[in-house]
Amino acid sequence: MRTLSLIWLFIAAAAGSAAAQTTVPTTAEPAATLDSLTITNVGTYIGQSTSAPAQAGQQSPTHTVGTLSDWRFVSDSSNVNGKVGTQFGIEFRIDGAPADDNVTLYLVLSFPPQGIRNPNTGETLHSATIALPNMKIGSRCVAGYGFDNAWEIVPGEWTEKISYRDRTLVERTFRVSTPEGIAQ
Repeated sequence: MRTLSLIWLFIAAAAGSAAAQTTVPTTAEPAATLDSLTITNVGTYIGQSTSAPAQAGQQSPTHTVGTLSDWRFVSDSSNVNGKVGTQFGIEFRIDGAPADDNVTLYLVLSFPPQGIRNPNTGETLHSATIALPNMKIGSRCVAGYGFDNAWEIVPGEWTEKISYRDRTLVERTFRVSTPEGIAQ
């Protein structure tokens, strides 16, 4: 069973295939400058997902973080159907310089007041912060959340913020509906 909880992805060349650099620059390269994020879509989407255990700086209710490829938005609504398999979030392009430089963004998720309770651990989270390292300037990306377990589906307002260093770049609120067949 796939246990994808938090979804983040960047479309860029894989760093693992780069050859080792044999020369050392004589001057320091300027640091990357991230100007803004250009939002291209907001809503629900589908795509191929792969999950892995959450690492340091990656907190999630299921203790996993996923990557997504070949995504496609299916709705531009902030209303989210509360059912297993639904994925929702923000698609954006990273604007800055130099192109293709890596930056670390942060996705901060705020859940409805009751939080999300993991029945396997007893832990309740009211928010989660995910470090998104190696995001490439100029790339098209998506950051969001996917429901893989019924217990993750908490009806109400969910807020997604994407930040860089100490600056919030984008914030969107989604309204998750009550799952079908479950009384509130």
